[in-house]
Amino acid sequence: MKRTIQINLAGTIFNIDDDAYELLRDYLAAVERQFMSSVEGREVMHDLEMRMAELFTERLKPLRQVVASDDVREVLKVLGAPEDIGGHQGTGNSYSQSQSNRYEGPRRSRRMYRDGQDKSIGGVCSGLAYYFNTDPLLLRILFVIGLFVGFGFLLYIVLWIALPQAMTIEEIREMKTGSSYF
Repeated sequence: MKRTIQINLAGTIFNIDDDAYELLRDYLAAVERQFMSSVEGREVMHDLEMRMAELFTERLKPLRQVVASDDVREVLKVLGAPEDIGGHQGTGNSYSQSQSNRYEGPRRSRRMYRDGQDKSIGGVCSGLAYYFNTDPLLLRILFVIGLFVGFGFLLYIVLWIALPQAMTIEEIREMKTGSSYF
């Protein structure tokens, strides 16, 4: 018989067995150490917990109620090592030394997305602001001026339809930093 623990990941309650809890706790502690000095550390931790909650929910079937060690290992495999999340190799964090020397390939260029977290209407101006590295308020003012000139409304609608919304952690990272590795 294994002991189970109830945890809260991004507002979702999970029952997790003791061994799985140890794996998850060590992983989250390693990520937290990585981003402790970062200004965006809380946001990264929150986004990571949200993604973990999504993945655990997908893995649990209606008949299964407890997250097992295998579930945690599979989710951590999807998320990658803490060093991979931050893009900082060799930060003194020894969670996964076997993955620290792997080839990552070329970093992708910044992609344009709609920002669903910081939106007034559809997130278009906020997403464009990340892409052009400017203030979203400036772009919102330009769109209002464009509304009076005659092209702002149509341009906004076209961008709203054409730009995908950043939904996953990888897309949010790619939108904000220009790489899926942070």
